[in-house]
Amino acid sequence: MKYKPKDYATALIELILKKTTLSQEKKISDNFLNLLEKNGDIGKAKKIIALVEVLFFKKTGRKKIILQTARKMSSEQKGLLESLVKKGDIVKEEINKELIAGVKIIINNEKQFDASMKKKLENIF
Repeated sequence: MKYKPKDYATALIELILKKTTLSQEKKISDNFLNLLEKNGDIGKAKKIIALVEVLFFKKTGRKKIILQTARKMSSEQKGLLESLVKKGDIVKEEINKELIAGVKIIINNEKQFDASMKKKLENIF
């Protein structure tokens, strides 16, 4: 391995954040994969992409929000959620029946708010 995954991720995010067209983005990604293959680092691609995601959200101020609920949200609940997120944020809804009830919110895979019934029961016992 010539370079550390963080070095690759930093270089790639700098290229991505420049004003580019869709065809330029495809060329950047193709060239990046060719570079990884040439350097024998293609096995590190998943780790590099994960780091790129973290750097992207830090540099742009956007958020990746994972909202886990025990059941499908109502349209009223979805409307409330949409009023709380900023334009450009990525919101992913997941159904996690293990939560029993309530909600679990994960932001940028770093911060977590757990107001689920499962967590409350774990805290009691």
